[in-house]
Amino acid sequence: MVPEGDPLVVTFADVAKAAGHACPAVAGAYRSTQLALDRIYPNEYPVRSDVEVTVGGDPGEPGLGLMANVIRHVTGAADETGFAGFGGFGGRENLLTFGNVDGPGRTFRFERSDTGAAVVISFDPSATGVDPDTNGGKPMQILSKVVSGVADDAETDAFRDQWHDRVQRILEVPSDGGPFSVEKVE
Repeated sequence: MVPEGDPLVVTFADVAKAAGHACPAVAGAYRSTQLALDRIYPNEYPVRSDVEVTVGGDPGEPGLGLMANVIRHVTGAADETGFAGFGGFGGRENLLTFGNVDGPGRTFRFERSDTGAAVVISFDPSATGVDPDTNGGKPMQILSKVVSGVADDAETDAFRDQWHDRVQRILEVPSDGGPFSVEKVE
C-alpha cells in the first residue's frame, strides 16, 4: 500500500514485467510518458484519473498496442475497460484512445483534464536502429536467428548487448532530443 501523500511510482522494471520483455518500444513508450508528465505536471505529482492520452495511429500497427499498454500502466488512462471510479472519483475509463496525432514516428498526445495543459511527444524508433516500418531491420533479422536457435554464442551475445544498449540509451535521454520530440500544445 502506498502511504497517503506519497506518489505511486511505476518503474521501467514494472512496465517491462507487465509487457513480458524490455525492448525499444517499451522503453520509448515509458520515456515518452515520463517526458509528457514532466511537462504537464511541472511542479506536482501526476493524478492518474486526470490524464487523457491519444495514441497516434491504429492499435493494429506494429508495436503500437504494446506502447499504449505501457502508457496505460504508468498513467492509468484506459479505454472503455478501465476503472470506472468510486462515487464519481478516480475513474480512468475512456481516457486512452487511438486517433490522429501528427508527428514523426510514434506520436502521443497527453492532456491534463483538470487544467487542459497538453503536450505531444513523438518517438522515432528508427533513431534507435530498430525501424518498425521495415519489420525491425537488421537487428530483428539477428533476433530471428537467436529465437530459432540457429545463432551461435557470439551472435547471441552481440545481439543481447546491442539490444540492451539500445533500450538503455532510450531511457537515458535527458529531455527532448535524440529519438524524442516534444511539442507543447497551446
